[in-house]
Amino acid sequence: MGFKTIQEILSGGRLPKAFQNRLKEAEAVARWESAVGPIIAKHAQALRVEDGVLYVEVGHPIWRSELHHRRRQILEILNQGAKDQSAILKDLHFCDPRNPDQRERKNARVPAAASSKTTKNSG
Repeated sequence: MGFKTIQEILSGGRLPKAFQNRLKEAEAVARWESAVGPIIAKHAQALRVEDGVLYVEVGHPIWRSELHHRRRQILEILNQGAKDQSAILKDLHFCDPRNPDQRERKNARVPAAASSKTTKNSG
């Protein structure tokens, strides 16, 4: 009897539903740069997923406007890995890095595939 790879274990379907959903969210966030391209990805960073909404920090209003106009296209690319055709991510929310109230929320879930930045713990 051989050992299973992590991919085989994760795709085996025996994981709790909540963990499967988080894994799908992390895979979607991992597609961020391919969804927006390397230039925009330098100016817009995926922060977290909360209730099906991907929060993205965008440093300049022009990039925010570009992302807003491409919102549906970006969501289609991010959700392309969904086998059951249900959307993993339902919407995008663009945050201003100068407004910390938009960036950090209590109980925020940061996908493993997101940036290496760590969020502050409140409390």
